[in-house]
Amino acid sequence: CVCVVFERYKSYSPYDMKESIRKEVKGDLEKSFLTLVECFENRQLYFANRLNEAMKVQISCEVDLMKIRSEFKKTHKRTLYQTIAEHTKGDYQKALLNLCGGDD
Repeated sequence: CVCVVFERYKSYSPYDMKESIRKEVKGDLEKSFLTLVECFENRQLYFANRLNEAMKVQISCEVDLMKIRSEFKKTHKRTLYQTIAEHTKGDYQKALLNLCGGDD
């Protein structure tokens, strides 16, 4: 497990892996490395937090959703709703279709 590597690293460094990344790396690479560390440490918590952020965006950007759906249809020649319906299933599909807001 990568977590063992992180623990071992901490025994050699005064900083944990996240602190070291923040000190040594900047920009998109920093964000990418921090995301990987979060996933390795607790994947379920990472995705729970991403879903929470997505819900905040959904709630505050419902007007943008119509524009996104329109652009998707122009670009891909099919609706976002149809694409979600074809490529997902179960509760995940239901959740995404609900977020999508309907077929165009």
